[in-house]
Amino acid sequence: MAGTTSDVIEELRAIIGAQQELLRLTLWVMSEGPTDFAGQNLSCILARDQVRAACATSLGAGQSINTILAGAAAVGIPVRDLYPIARAVVEGFINAAFFVTQPVEVSERAMKHKDYAAWKHSNRAIGNGDFAFRLSSGPDHKAAAATLFPDFAGKGQDSWSTLDAPSKINRIGKVAGRAGGALLGAYALVYAVSSEIIHGSVYGMSYFMSAYNQGDKSVEAFRAGTAAQVIDILTAVSHAASGFLAAFAKVHDCKPLADIERELFRRMFKAATGEDLDDGKEASMPGGPLKTS
Repeated sequence: MAGTTSDVIEELRAIIGAQQELLRLTLWVMSEGPTDFAGQNLSCILARDQVRAACATSLGAGQSINTILAGAAAVGIPVRDLYPIARAVVEGFINAAFFVTQPVEVSERAMKHKDYAAWKHSNRAIGNGDFAFRLSSGPDHKAAAATLFPDFAGKGQDSWSTLDAPSKINRIGKVAGRAGGALLGAYALVYAVSSEIIHGSVYGMSYFMSAYNQGDKSVEAFRAGTAAQVIDILTAVSHAASGFLAAFAKVHDCKPLADIERELFRRMFKAATGEDLDDGKEASMPGGPLKTS
């Protein structure tokens, strides 16, 4: 797409708005029932716990996208606070796509973990050494955990999944290749730098202050650099939404949804890179090469 930085941002906002409408469609089908979409009856085939887990995570990601869209209208220092929200969107859509593409047992464990995590919030050790204390709702939290939540009581068993984000993306990609490619792009674009910013590292602050404007310390250059970072963030969350929508369309064999989602992906790619996407080749995104098929 030819145009100014603001033109690119507005195009990405429009694309993400269209993706949000498709997300609402998937949420409706999962929670309310079948609907006719572009001449095809779209009916949810997921098990109950898959629906519960996927709805929770994709709904949360979609809500956070609305926050990003509102924040993307500004440049300057507020842009830094979009990074943690963008990471939440990326991880939310990775998990949602994981739930719809993997066996129901994955979602069942995640739903059980919800209750365990709620209990653990009031039964945990905090700190270490002289600066430590324990929260407990009973005299023996370990015995209580073994009784109440046997699936999570063993060593190394206290999470709903042992897989990290790239491993989940790999498994998603084996079911829906384009979904895996889109999610990998989202991960590459913001995951690492958002982690640095979330953890308050020196590099995280340095990246935010100097990305796209190295050597120019003027206020104008800083603001222009943050506008370029807004493009990165919008591109990342658009990739993430695309990944979930592609996974949902693949699992439900809905060609109209897959086609519309892919056309939005092509528009996003064109806006972010200025190049047309060739679905049969490797695509060069700002974060590096991205497999698109």
